[in-house]
Amino acid sequence: MAGERSEGVENGLGAKARMNVAMMQPTFLPWQGFFELIYQSDIFILLDDFQFSVQSYHQRNRLFSGPGKVDWYTVPVVKARSFGLPLNAACIDESSHWRKKMLNRLRHNYGKAPFFNEIVPKVEGWLADPAISLADHNMGFIRLVLELFGWKKDIKFSSTYHSDLQRSGRVLELLRLCGATKYYAANGSFGYMHEEGVFPVADIEVLFQNFAPKRYPQVGSPDEFVPFLSVLDSLFNIGPENSAQLIIKGTDEWRGWGQMCLINREGRKVMESLEKK
Repeated sequence: MAGERSEGVENGLGAKARMNVAMMQPTFLPWQGFFELIYQSDIFILLDDFQFSVQSYHQRNRLFSGPGKVDWYTVPVVKARSFGLPLNAACIDESSHWRKKMLNRLRHNYGKAPFFNEIVPKVEGWLADPAISLADHNMGFIRLVLELFGWKKDIKFSSTYHSDLQRSGRVLELLRLCGATKYYAANGSFGYMHEEGVFPVADIEVLFQNFAPKRYPQVGSPDEFVPFLSVLDSLFNIGPENSAQLIIKGTDEWRGWGQMCLINREGRKVMESLEKK
């Protein structure tokens, strides 16, 4: 298996000379870029007490559903008991046989993939394992993928540290609790971080992801590569070791705060010029 970026840290929140931290909400069947953030980190924080959003990546993700066709694979949630609640309180709807149906769907669409027979027993075990909440269910798959990659990472949970802060304020608080010197952030987080004005801070360098999916053979689309699918697609098609290598090489250049500000300004100028036409 691919090696880790660095040695894991001990349990606890002890500071370190250089501490790389990343964090994300535990999404369902995450894409490759999610695992790149984990790879880059010494401590990875799963934001399990952030609010659940219906029909989002919290409960669904994209995989092949037929030759050349991509569709959503969804875990059903009891909306009446989950709306407005954090992910670790969102309830999975077990009134249907969705676990069996999802496994059968995977067998139908990926059964001929080179690594399907190696990976599917582990996926079946995960699907068969009852979960307390949606967050718990999603974290089970994340742990499964890390085990396949052979990555031993220090995983923490935001719910462990109660706070009344929101969004950027909460992110900074968690970074400080971990003794972070560098924060590896998802590209999409720049917008609210910039708007809210909490960042940048002098003692923590922020680097934004610019993940570019690399082509690999796909049994569901042999002629045209389809990017941005769940990591399960590459696991079935090229196996854990090759998937890990593609993830490690996903971002060629991590963008600093100043570079993101420049990109954002240039993007606004382009939009403004188009609106004037």
